[in-house]
Amino acid sequence: MFKNVSAASSKFIAFSTIVAALGLVAAYTQGQPQSTASAGASRVAVLDLVRVFNETAIIQDLNDNIRQKNDEYAKEASQRKKVIDDKQMELTAFKVGTPDHESRRKNLIRLNIEANVWVKASEKEIDQHRFDWTKIVYEKAMKLSAEIAKERGYDLVLQKTEWKPAELEQSLQALRRLIQDRTVIYHAADNDITDTVIQRMDRQYKADGGKSTLGSNTKSTAP
Repeated sequence: MFKNVSAASSKFIAFSTIVAALGLVAAYTQGQPQSTASAGASRVAVLDLVRVFNETAIIQDLNDNIRQKNDEYAKEASQRKKVIDDKQMELTAFKVGTPDHESRRKNLIRLNIEANVWVKASEKEIDQHRFDWTKIVYEKAMKLSAEIAKERGYDLVLQKTEWKPAELEQSLQALRRLIQDRTVIYHAADNDITDTVIQRMDRQYKADGGKSTLGSNTKSTAP
């Protein structure tokens, strides 16, 4: 942002000339008839998707669902670790190179491989769960936004991002990302349809069966 200061300074005269020219244009247009473009202007609504993904009932239940899965996986991981630790301890009681030691060593390797495969499969399952439902919730928000926009006579719905720099990592890069992501700088409160989208999504979710529509937790299966 602050790079090439000398180059920017060298352009100051040219910039001043442009400003002066714009002043002449403004003076000229003051004497011209004003257009009535506002009569045909597009009406724009805004939607805060961060709130949609934080506050809707379906998201709350999905988070509970994922927490339950994580608890189940943590419990099974602990059980698998205990079995492996016990087998590792048993192995030390046998002389290296004997058939008993060799068979137990191979069994221990097999258990470790199975545990690693299970961990990766479990992580992939949760990631896929998050991916699928993020897509579903976003598509629901798009559909409801379109319905509300048509009802209220809006031509566009833009995604808005609240200006909360205090919640960021305190770095220039993070601040720049926030600024770049903010499509909407200002909007009238009446143009914000976020509350209506959340309310309708919650009603629809409840009418469809609520938490039962998320499906039962998939129990892990040992490889």
